[in-house]
Order: sequence, then C-alpha cells, then structure tokens
Amino acid sequence: MGSINIPPQLNSAKEWVLSKRESLRPWQEFGNYNRASKPANIGVISGRVTHNVTYYYTNYAFISTLLVIYCIISSPLLLLAIVVSGTACYLISTQKEGKTLKIGGHTFSPKDQAMICACISLPLLFFASAGTVIFWVIGLTCSVVGVHASMMQLPNEDGTEFEMNESV
Repeated sequence: MGSINIPPQLNSAKEWVLSKRESLRPWQEFGNYNRASKPANIGVISGRVTHNVTYYYTNYAFISTLLVIYCIISSPLLLLAIVVSGTACYLISTQKEGKTLKIGGHTFSPKDQAMICACISLPLLFFASAGTVIFWVIGLTCSVVGVHASMMQLPNEDGTEFEMNESV
C-alpha cells in the first residue's frame, strides 16, 4: 500500500488547529449559566464583552464553524457547488508548471484554466445561495456571541455593579 502525501498547507493548518484546541475553554465553564446575569449598564456590557470575547474566542470560533458546516450539509446544491469548485481548483493547482490543456483545438494555460474555473464557480455558488449562507452565519454568530459575552459575568464580578476606574 502506498502512503498518502499530505500537502504542506494541510500540515500548517493542522498545527494551527492544534494550537487553537489548547485555548479551547471547557464547555462546562462556557455554558455555566450560574454565572449569567443581566448587566446593570452599558459599562458592564462593554467590560464583559471585551473580556469574554478574548477569553472564549476559540469556543465562539468552534460554534461558528459548526454553523457553517450545518449550512453546507443542509443545502445539497451548495454542497455540490463547493465540491465541484473545490475539486476543479485543486486539480488546476496540482498541475505541473506550464502544463496546458487542449480542448477542441484551443490551448488553455493554467492561468486560463483558473479563470474558466472562477467564471463557472461564481454563478454556481450564486445560484446555490452561498451569499445568503455567509450573511446568515455572520448574523447568527454575532447574535450568539453578543448575548453570551454580555450575559456571562467577569471572574472578579461578585454580583456587585461593575466599577469603572476613571483617571482624572
């Protein structure tokens, strides 16, 4: 049996995922609604959002990734469009330098092939509602992150109002 060669881009992506995995907060801590409370004012919201977005960044990214996967799987046409476009781009990128494609007497360079792939992929993704999916995921992610980050108390908050230190 032959071994599978992993492209260097996937190795760097794997390393990035492993580094982010280390910063993933425990889900019990993330979903601990005993720490949730209504913020008293806009200063409390600002402090909570600033702290919680940086603290739970990887958890929020994971939720966003799950939403993207859900959207792709729940739309067969979008899944087909991504697979076709991705496969065509991959096949073009793995060709040897300078290799051309001849179809019906016309010669296409790799640059021409990439342009044709883009011209076919963009309308295909448009008709598969990729734009709608992107904005739906962005909107839902912002809503989930905003509500969670503003409701979860800071570690030093003990139920008292958040105090702003003002320098005079």
